[in-house]
Amino acid sequence: MKNIPLKIRFLGATGEVGRAAIAVKNSSNQVLLDYGVMLNHEPGFPVHVPPKEVDAIILTHCHLDHSGAIPIFHIHEKKPVYGTKLTFELTQVLIEDFIHLSGYYLPFEYLELKTMMRSRRNLNYRKKAEVGDITFQLLNAGHVPGSAQVLLEADRKRI
Repeated sequence: MKNIPLKIRFLGATGEVGRAAIAVKNSSNQVLLDYGVMLNHEPGFPVHVPPKEVDAIILTHCHLDHSGAIPIFHIHEKKPVYGTKLTFELTQVLIEDFIHLSGYYLPFEYLELKTMMRSRRNLNYRKKAEVGDITFQLLNAGHVPGSAQVLLEADRKRI
């Protein structure tokens, strides 16, 4: 397989608050850092990424602008989602509330949220994890309880 350079693509949250999502891709794997919603009058979602092209999602914290669209990746597939245990506990409550209170059509329901929660991989801070040849660890971000910043390594590069 041809060795392509590491690519970073912002799928939302550029020049706006909400829709936080970043795709990190190398020649063999692609992970998403968050996949959130914009909470306006009508919910806004990040740029679409076909679920079959995503190997895993790394969730930094529970806020809906970072977590609220992740269930989309659990409609037809089960993608692993990495984050802290507390982040997942808070995320479940917030997304359940989002589904319940949304006055607009959402592309997912409670079933996809349940599938997402079954696909979670709880990580402790500073514990390394791998998705193919992408290695990462979560570091305490101090933003909200359970929040993390991600140190990711791929193709001899760190971000």
